[in-house]
Amino acid sequence: MIKRLFSYLSLGFLFFLVLIYYNYTSAQKRLREARQTQFSIELTEFPTEATAGQTNHFTWRVDAPGSFSAAKTGIYYSYDSTPSALFKGDSPEAVNYANFTFDYTSGLFQLPDTFDLDLTFNQKGTVYFRAYALVDRDHLWTAEKQLKIN
Repeated sequence: MIKRLFSYLSLGFLFFLVLIYYNYTSAQKRLREARQTQFSIELTEFPTEATAGQTNHFTWRVDAPGSFSAAKTGIYYSYDSTPSALFKGDSPEAVNYANFTFDYTSGLFQLPDTFDLDLTFNQKGTVYFRAYALVDRDHLWTAEKQLKIN
């Protein structure tokens, strides 16, 4: 009788532990999903055609809850395209853009915020570019855009 009672109590306790573990992993999954969607970056103003030597204005917005900052942000660009999708784990070192703007590379930039800068391209051709921001440990990238330099 005591062995049977002990067996039932043990099974009940084991079932209780399994429920705790299941609820914990479900909550962690929901937190990860919420965290993945809380940061975003968007190019809001950029030229699509320009003349060599002309100043070009770029504007982008980084959205995040107010308690977050961007460690750095800017425009990555090159005359060679890197059209594949980039994700939050893709650091700038893993990407094939030869150039980066240095205006917002040191400091902490409170978010959400809009950033802008001017760039001049002296070489004719097509320039491929993306806006980038490092928020928390996430690398945020926009889709690749292009600018034809005449």
